[in-house]
Amino acid sequence: MKALLIAKFLDVDIRGEDCTVNGVRALDDRAEHTLVFAMGKLTDELLDVKHVCFIVSKAPSNTGFNAFIEVDNPKLAFAKVVNKFFLNDREHVGKSVIHPTARVGKSIVMGDGCVVGSSVVIGKGTVLRNNVVIGDGVVIGEHCLVMSNAVIGEDGFNFAHEEDGTPVRIPHFGSVELGDHVEVGNGSMIDRGMFKNTMVNSYVKIDNLVHIAHNCVIGRGTQMAACAEVSGSCIIGERCWIGAGCSVKQKIQIGDDCQVGVGAVVISDVQNGGTVVGNPARVLKTDRKERAK
Repeated sequence: MKALLIAKFLDVDIRGEDCTVNGVRALDDRAEHTLVFAMGKLTDELLDVKHVCFIVSKAPSNTGFNAFIEVDNPKLAFAKVVNKFFLNDREHVGKSVIHPTARVGKSIVMGDGCVVGSSVVIGKGTVLRNNVVIGDGVVIGEHCLVMSNAVIGEDGFNFAHEEDGTPVRIPHFGSVELGDHVEVGNGSMIDRGMFKNTMVNSYVKIDNLVHIAHNCVIGRGTQMAACAEVSGSCIIGERCWIGAGCSVKQKIQIGDDCQVGVGAVVISDVQNGGTVVGNPARVLKTDRKERAK
């Protein structure tokens, strides 16, 4: 494609020479006819390769033989362009087991070794990589990504006890719902609810080896870093950052726009805009607007 087409998609003008773009590269691995992005100021040595399409916040005065697309956020614009033009839109199902009652949308990609249970619904454009397990009744929205070895919709960890302390497993009758554009990392697990569904709302991004227990609700746009653990019946708000290796006690509520630090152990509710760190987690700061309420 031409750089001009990319600029038109981003609704901006092009500076320099319109060039053909055949692929994407990192800035330090740029090559002719590739698309790259740069967050800072470009130096002269970065312009030594000709016919490169740069997405930048400010183009240099000397554009040479390159194309420059100016945007406010080059990284975001690059992500949008790559998702639009450089991913294969294909439909493929590997050697997997899909229950006959499951409903699978168009243009899905499914790797080998996946197991899709009864009454599952998977939206169009979703990708399941290898060895993914989707339990009965799970609903996955459109354009989601579930990476290898993830398990969504198996029973959670909950027991009643006999008088002598012998544990008796409590069956789970709910399932899991994922919104649109959700990502679930390698080896992560999302437990089904006991009676209602565990809910993961749209645009939530879950890293590798994250565990979300039964009955949890994860708000839109929240991101959860590797090895985070959220215990049962927690509610996490929108646009939160849940740090790597942290633990959240059962039934905790975390408000919108909160940050939980790396390795934090959260045992108390967190107000909107709060930042908590440590073990036990203490409030490092809160949003001024929330304090004023």
